[in-house]
Amino acid sequence: MSFNEKLFIFINQKIAHPFLDILTIFVLLPLFSLLVLIPFWLLLFKNKKFLALYSLFSGFFLYWFGHSILKPLFGLPRPFKLIEGVRTIGPWHPSPFSFPSTTTMLAFGLALPIFLREKKLGSLLLALAFLVGFSVIYTGFHTPLDVLAGFLFSLLFVLIFEKLLNWKKTKENENFD
Repeated sequence: MSFNEKLFIFINQKIAHPFLDILTIFVLLPLFSLLVLIPFWLLLFKNKKFLALYSLFSGFFLYWFGHSILKPLFGLPRPFKLIEGVRTIGPWHPSPFSFPSTTTMLAFGLALPIFLREKKLGSLLLALAFLVGFSVIYTGFHTPLDVLAGFLFSLLFVLIFEKLLNWKKTKENENFD
């Protein structure tokens, strides 16, 4: 059994508890809406509009890219198709493929741009994004490797996007000198 499977079984089965089930479904899932609501709230502030749009674009683009391109490309089935005794709880709508976790890509795609520019608010969103990653493993829809890949794809995209934005800003400044 791989480390990925062992860690999945630990999170999904060994630490499973009715209190955690309730916490995940009735507390964490509603809190995750903040990952989308906060960028929309930032749209109300003139000096935060770009950051809000950047966050929303990153999150939803990454979700689309992961779901439409990466999942069919890798074609890895969900944990409950591979591992016996997987507990699935919650309102997740499972697509046939698991890798990478597009829910995690969405969460980090929304959180990382804000974290890079607004540390306090971004730290809250990053904490929520990590809880998203934990919850999709706990609820039985993704393995730790799926979540790690979702995080890494998001991080790579946002860092490349940041480089492009900085390059554009540098070019604009050179044109004014």
